[in-house]
Amino acid sequence: MRYVAAYMLAVMGGIENPSVDDLKMIIGSVGIDSDNEKINLVISKLKGKNIEELVLKSQGLLASVCGGSESTCNETGTPQVKEVSREDKEKPNDEDDGNDSDGSDGSNVSFGLLFD
Repeated sequence: MRYVAAYMLAVMGGIENPSVDDLKMIIGSVGIDSDNEKINLVISKLKGKNIEELVLKSQGLLASVCGGSESTCNETGTPQVKEVSREDKEKPNDEDDGNDSDGSDGSNVSFGLLFD
C-alpha cells in the first residue's frame, strides 16, 4: 500500500505521471527503503488512469473486505464480531511482535481492488 499511497500523494501534489524517482523520493522522505519492482508495478497499473475515479469506484468494494483482530467473516463476506471477555483482553500475547501472524511486515499486499 505504501507504493499506491506514494503514487496518490504525487498525483495530488500536481505530478500527473509520477516516475520511479518521484515515488522513491516520497517513500524515502519517511525513512523507508523502496522496491523498484513494486514501484514499477504500481506505475504500470496506474499510468494514465484518473486516481479520483479509481478511488470512488473502489470505495464500495472496501465495504466487503473483512478484517480486524476481533472479527471474522462468514461465507457472504459479512463481518461477524467475536465476543471477548475482559480476561481474554488482559492476557499478554507472547507471540505478538508487531508483525502480521505470517511473520511479514504487511508489504506483500494485493492491489486487485484498485486495478480492476
